[in-house]
Amino acid sequence: MNLRSYFLGCTSLIIIVKLATMKTAKKMRASPSAPPPAKKQRISHSAPPPEKKEKLPTLRTRMSPKGLYKFLKNKENPPSDEQIQSIKDMGFGGLLTIETDMVPGNLAYWLVSNYEPNKGCLLDKKLPILEEDIHLSMGIPMGSIPVEEATKGDKCPTYFATLENFRNQYPHVAIETQHILNKLTMQRDGGEDFKRNFIVYIFSFLLGGVKGNRASLRILKSLADTSLIPGLNWCSFIKRKLADQVQLWQTEESRVVKRLK
Repeated sequence: MNLRSYFLGCTSLIIIVKLATMKTAKKMRASPSAPPPAKKQRISHSAPPPEKKEKLPTLRTRMSPKGLYKFLKNKENPPSDEQIQSIKDMGFGGLLTIETDMVPGNLAYWLVSNYEPNKGCLLDKKLPILEEDIHLSMGIPMGSIPVEEATKGDKCPTYFATLENFRNQYPHVAIETQHILNKLTMQRDGGEDFKRNFIVYIFSFLLGGVKGNRASLRILKSLADTSLIPGLNWCSFIKRKLADQVQLWQTEESRVVKRLK
């Protein structure tokens, strides 16, 4: 059972139950033989108040597909053929089929609560999350070359040259989400700058994750030669990022729970 079938299964079940509930309610309203609704009874002041339904915990995350969805599905200014081809050439064509602009908060909370970063699985090894699952569910490259990020104090000359060229696109600006989205929309030729902007965007605000709204430019160390992008193992990189971020969240969540006790 891969990650795609798991999420499709969850989503399908939710939709089926919702549709079934809506159809049943509609039939009951339309049926002439249906008994009239029972009259509301007055609740005595001495009677206990009705029990409130317990709200499911939810997780608000900034890692949302909304920005990418709006860019890809923009009816007034859709991506050019050159931009679409560039995304496919990099091996990220699977993202072109994205059909949602949000992450359900309840599902997100359940996933990060039940994911075991040290084992790389959900539900105590019952559902392992493999690099192949990420490749199949997201349609991104799983090449043989490791993805490298620049580290603090990195003195790689190629990285600094790439970083300088990238920053020249955004003079006098701390690069944030909307800046990159605006730039992607304008780079209709789908050239080298478009490719780097696309990768930086999705790994800063969708698949990687950083604190705040500023883009993470450390990934540019792997983007000096854009022809190598399809050969990089982005699935391994995402899995490593997933483990790191979930570990941080679970540690902080446990601290909050201890303080509340």
